[in-house]
Amino acid sequence: MVNLDIDKNAVYVLAGNTGADAMALTHMLLEQEAKLIMCFVNYRVGPNWDETEETLRKFCEEKGIQFEVCDADKVDQTGREKDFEKWARKVRYDFFSEIYKKNDAAALFLSHTEDDVIEGYLLSKQTGVRSSKFGLNTIGTTRGMIVRRPLVPYSNEDLREYCDLNNVPYNKDFGNYEHDPSRSAVRREVVNKLNEAERDQYITEIKKANAESISFTANIKQSVEKVDTLNIREIIALSEGEFAETIIRFVKAKAKIKVRISPQTLAEFRKMCLDPQPNMCMKIGTNTFLVKEYDEISVDNDGLDLPYHYTLKEPCKFSCETFELDFTQGAEDRGIHLDDYPLTIRSVLPQDVWLYNGYAVNAKQMLIAAGISERLLHVWPVFLNKHGRIVYIPRYKKGFSEYHSSSMIIHVNEDEK
Repeated sequence: MVNLDIDKNAVYVLAGNTGADAMALTHMLLEQEAKLIMCFVNYRVGPNWDETEETLRKFCEEKGIQFEVCDADKVDQTGREKDFEKWARKVRYDFFSEIYKKNDAAALFLSHTEDDVIEGYLLSKQTGVRSSKFGLNTIGTTRGMIVRRPLVPYSNEDLREYCDLNNVPYNKDFGNYEHDPSRSAVRREVVNKLNEAERDQYITEIKKANAESISFTANIKQSVEKVDTLNIREIIALSEGEFAETIIRFVKAKAKIKVRISPQTLAEFRKMCLDPQPNMCMKIGTNTFLVKEYDEISVDNDGLDLPYHYTLKEPCKFSCETFELDFTQGAEDRGIHLDDYPLTIRSVLPQDVWLYNGYAVNAKQMLIAAGISERLLHVWPVFLNKHGRIVYIPRYKKGFSEYHSSSMIIHVNEDEK
């Protein structure tokens, strides 16, 4: 049984058929109490497809699964004769996407296996087409859907054994319903006849072909498990599927509550990573945030003390959770002048340097030397002029009495006053 990390309050779309792989995945999802919508595309190219549809319909009625069917004869037939496989892929993903969006699904489950990975590799060798990376990600995105392929590490034989052990019904011949002659031949004549040693040899070849990408991704996956931050430059360099898998795994590992990550969330997060602003955050769940600080990403689990970035176009009153100020009468007493606007106020960064009393000092080190707490250090404001130069950092000192004529209040805990 593969742990599928199911949210029992969510709905999942499943690409269904009667093969051992799809039926094993269906059984696993049901055992983990997933709310399922099984989607089946009837290509109507022979009697087996109608028989499969009826078998699945009865199975879903028995198990209480919502069953949706796409009749391929009733959709746009453009391209069907020229390239059936390309046309069929468009038909099924159009169908999956329609059902996914209609039911606000959390993910689309596909039952791809290790056999599919080997088939793709062998076909690429036959055709001479070299992919940048062979294989299938266990988590990815397509057409606005989160796509999960949890069975990629397992062979079709593994899943037939799973079905036999768990009394899961399946059709041993379903894999022969393929339409692409070259793919059917690869499956029948090569993949289905591989012994364990030969299978391992092909998997080793694939890993070798992917060595650079696998090594890079493996280092990031290790970071997900062992550290509290991700490096933006590293995750941006990942492929779309690897980026999605890394962020989903990172949030799962670091968030204190179960958080649903959508393709839209991933797209917005990627945009945030590429934004030139150094301090940003986005809400992904109740009091759960993805936080960007300079070139690091972390997860915040309480919504307190988040990094910030504000712009004041002119002297004014301004208030936020961290501080409030009134510069309507000017702030020259703080070294801030009218020609410094627009003024940027943000939380301090590790690389911030301030020219203080004629000396260039690291802002964080200066505040630490003054005895600031870790919590305040995280959110203490710095002021930058329109050229990006720091022109003011509020003084930190316990028992400090304000002496400026302009007004600024930083919100601190009682024991930090």
